[in-house]
Amino acid sequence: MAKVLGIRQQRVQFFYDTDFKTEGLTIVGNPNFAYPEKTLFTTANLQRDLSRTNLVTPGQLASDQTFLTFAVRHELCFFSASGNATTIGGVLQNAQELSVWVLTNSAFQYQVSEKVEFEGPLSMTPAGGGSYGFIQDSVSPLILNGEPAAPSIYVLPLPIAVTKRQAIQMIEKKSIFMAGGGTGFTVDINIPTEINNFPGGKMLRAYIDGYNTRDVL
Repeated sequence: MAKVLGIRQQRVQFFYDTDFKTEGLTIVGNPNFAYPEKTLFTTANLQRDLSRTNLVTPGQLASDQTFLTFAVRHELCFFSASGNATTIGGVLQNAQELSVWVLTNSAFQYQVSEKVEFEGPLSMTPAGGGSYGFIQDSVSPLILNGEPAAPSIYVLPLPIAVTKRQAIQMIEKKSIFMAGGGTGFTVDINIPTEINNFPGGKMLRAYIDGYNTRDVL
């Protein structure tokens, strides 16, 4: 389909990709396996599975689209599924502990072309949407990275520009929380292992939010 020359459409639209979204013990080779480092926005979404990503072209925006990134967001949640709410053979005991420790020991790098444009701890880029809350008397409380409200979103003071056909990547990093070595504190907390061993539901999505400019067809 031919495009209308000289006319471009600007819309407010975020792009997202999923690190993991699954239930139960996760094994190596599964697309939802949590690795110490994983690069998002690099796989084609040929089936248009919007539960995982809305980026059609791997590694870049389609056609001659451009994007002004005004916010980077992460949605992280662990929850009971099929009655499972505790970890298997790990140091951490439940979804609450896992949520806190993953946020504490995970970081990201937003890369455009060959340069890292924005980086930091996962906890600094809350989702500002989705499920939220902590129910004190619940057997399976839910903790999400960010209250579902606009003030929860960290907005960049200056936008990050993605020009035509520039590569975009979101590199998710999960580290080991080292034990202090004192009596009773000799076991490291391996964050990827704890995620993969969690028998409940688990999900981590990354978003870039801002203004998308595209051709009019």
